[in-house]
Amino acid sequence: MLKRKLFTGLGTALALAACGVVPTPPITIPDVTLNLQSSAASQGRVIYVRQDAFGGASIPKLLQGLSISGDASYTALGGNLSEVAVYVRTSMPSGCQGLTADVVACDPARESGQAIGTIALQAGASRPFTLSGPALDTAGKSGHGYFGVRAVRGDSLTGEQLRLINLKARARF
Repeated sequence: MLKRKLFTGLGTALALAACGVVPTPPITIPDVTLNLQSSAASQGRVIYVRQDAFGGASIPKLLQGLSISGDASYTALGGNLSEVAVYVRTSMPSGCQGLTADVVACDPARESGQAIGTIALQAGASRPFTLSGPALDTAGKSGHGYFGVRAVRGDSLTGEQLRLINLKARARF
């Protein structure tokens, strides 16, 4: 009877693993700070910052369904940004307009395949979020992740910041 339960449990675990639902322990990744530009200057484009959030640390090829959770902290200087769409790339995009030495702006239609979710924001408060999607899987496996945002609701002003903090990455077998 004990062997039967052991094999049943082992079979269930293997079946779950085959379905891609066995989560791995969370891995801490560095905070990301996005120095926002004026919504008027960004003109609805995706703003990428030149900071590799993964810094060369990749996930094994067997893993899939990478997700990142954490808290978003929006520092407003008069802006009223309340929601952003988030994107990720394995390298800084070419063919986009440089706004500063550390920031480029890209056409959102061209970036649609890089979208990994949205984050609700509240000035002066931290809001929890979870991001996922094929572009995040690709970035995680490559070991390089450059984050970008696009204003969905509200407006930002130059000098404001969006900080993604307490970041944890998880994947599944």
